[in-house]
Amino acid sequence: MRKKWWPLLAGGVMLLLAGIGVWRAALDRPEAVSEEKLNGPALNKAIDRVVAPTHFKGAIAAIKNGQVVTVRTYGYANAQTKQPITGDTLFPIASMEKPMTAALIAQLIREGKLNYTTKLSRFYPAITGADQVTVRELLNHTSGLAMDEMPPASELTTDKAALAYTVHEVANTQDKSFNYTNANFVLLAGIVDQLTGESFNQALKTRILDPLHLTHTYDYRVIPKGSVVAEGYKYDNGRDYVPEELDHKLLSSLLGTGSLYMSIKDMAAFQLALSDGRLLTRPQFKELTEQPDHDGNYSGGFFNPDEDTRLVVGQYDDFPNSFNTVFEAYNTNSAGVLMFANQFTDADTKKMAEEILGHL
Repeated sequence: MRKKWWPLLAGGVMLLLAGIGVWRAALDRPEAVSEEKLNGPALNKAIDRVVAPTHFKGAIAAIKNGQVVTVRTYGYANAQTKQPITGDTLFPIASMEKPMTAALIAQLIREGKLNYTTKLSRFYPAITGADQVTVRELLNHTSGLAMDEMPPASELTTDKAALAYTVHEVANTQDKSFNYTNANFVLLAGIVDQLTGESFNQALKTRILDPLHLTHTYDYRVIPKGSVVAEGYKYDNGRDYVPEELDHKLLSSLLGTGSLYMSIKDMAAFQLALSDGRLLTRPQFKELTEQPDHDGNYSGGFFNPDEDTRLVVGQYDDFPNSFNTVFEAYNTNSAGVLMFANQFTDADTKKMAEEILGHL
């Protein structure tokens, strides 16, 4: 039950998905993308045309010139009750949590509490070879750490338990080539805990959620009663909405790397604030997200598939047909596309996002 996800540009080579799974080939550019720029009803119709041939269920947000210009929704959050998906529906965001963890680390670096060359041994000396692992390597998945991310035997109910589980299970291969593993970001979340004196989710609330007035973002354990939460489904044998539920034991092991539920509107607001100077200055953002190591094109929570765009893809590998998140944007911040799916089975969401981005 590995949870591995995301694409890496490597000539179509497979990318191992760490706790949340896709292929490296997913980053390959499509042969042709429409470049007709659209707005208003014409843009909505274009997005609908992209979705129509698929069995995609979820929400799509288009961002242009610093604003969310449209949110389109498709299908049900709960097929049994016929509860429709809206822009405020909560989805598990998988790896899209990683840029949030990275942003907290960048803020702490700005405050002088650590730097990109700080060694992991300062925080987790019990991990073998921790004195040879830097914060930058954790952020870029070039730490040499590896972990077979099976769900724990029982749910981990605190940060301390999730971190102890990771420290116990992680191994140091001493191979500094790119290896996407959730353990890197769980340990970064633990560093946030240690430096702030708060739980990871409290630090996230204090430093990001409250300043940005994000009211539809929660750890999976504390979702308020009455919230509209997307259930997981797959398209199977000609049928939509075949249930595919997430395992809470798996989510409990993904501190800082995949345990959040969030609305697409909140995520759009976060992505805008991350790159427009409200959370980090523009130079700080570029230092975080545009410094991949020699063996990879990943930096601070984002893939850099080419010099023009940045990308995040999230997926729970044990549940490969239901929840999927995609964010792709131009590095100029002129436009971006967010996709949250609770059923995507037959849809290549990365290529769908590419096509929509071409219209912005």
